[in-house]
Amino acid sequence: MTKPPQLQLKSGNSEKASPDRVRVDLVEGGLSDELYSPSNRNRGARFYLRHYWRDLVLLTIFILSLGIMQLLNRPMGTVHSLEIPLDNEIPLLPWTAVVYNSWAPLIIILSLLYFIRDRSLFRRYLITMILGQLLADITFIFFQTTIPIPYEQVYSATDIFSRLLALTYRLDNNFCGFPSIHVILCTLTIFFIWKLTAAKTWLKISVTVYFAIVALTTVTTKQHVVLDIPGGILYGLIAIPLAAPLARMVERKFFKGQFR
Repeated sequence: MTKPPQLQLKSGNSEKASPDRVRVDLVEGGLSDELYSPSNRNRGARFYLRHYWRDLVLLTIFILSLGIMQLLNRPMGTVHSLEIPLDNEIPLLPWTAVVYNSWAPLIIILSLLYFIRDRSLFRRYLITMILGQLLADITFIFFQTTIPIPYEQVYSATDIFSRLLALTYRLDNNFCGFPSIHVILCTLTIFFIWKLTAAKTWLKISVTVYFAIVALTTVTTKQHVVLDIPGGILYGLIAIPLAAPLARMVERKFFKGQFR
């Protein structure tokens, strides 16, 4: 498919952003020249939704895919324990449930950032996370694991962090431990933030550090055992090359023309 000619900024005051400069930035950022035309620029969310509804569908599929694990979060066949002595040395830190549960909302926020700045990366990010989860879900069917949960210790506590952790335990059964889907998506989030060229270095470092901490909270909340973490990292790294051709195929088939 022949790419439309790129607009060039030939002259102007470099100190001040002119309408032409804004127009060039939008085109180079992925917005079609037609979207910036006088008849379209003020149409608002309805106009964007009409042309980018496929991206909304993809984001919806990702959100729904998070629920597949809950359908499998029960004993199936032989249930294994991957607990090792190191797990007993890691203290329970109920306050880390705040960080643990911040994971999904932050992923949605980052997805919207990718959509604004680089829609191709947005699609690859979501498709890779969906595939990573599906790889884990398949594993749960054939290799189910259980996690030792300190129910009595948490349920008997009255502080706000223990209550949040208790709510997490009630919503999430103690199976489907290996690999950790939390860690899979943290690994992919760290990988893809460094692919976003528009992101400042401080943002890339902040996302990397924060999501690494999120991965560690899987064991300080006793939602996982230690071996679930390297398992999640491995599955995330496997999903990246597997999803790349799938993402290219999806873009060619469903995201054609000037609204890619």
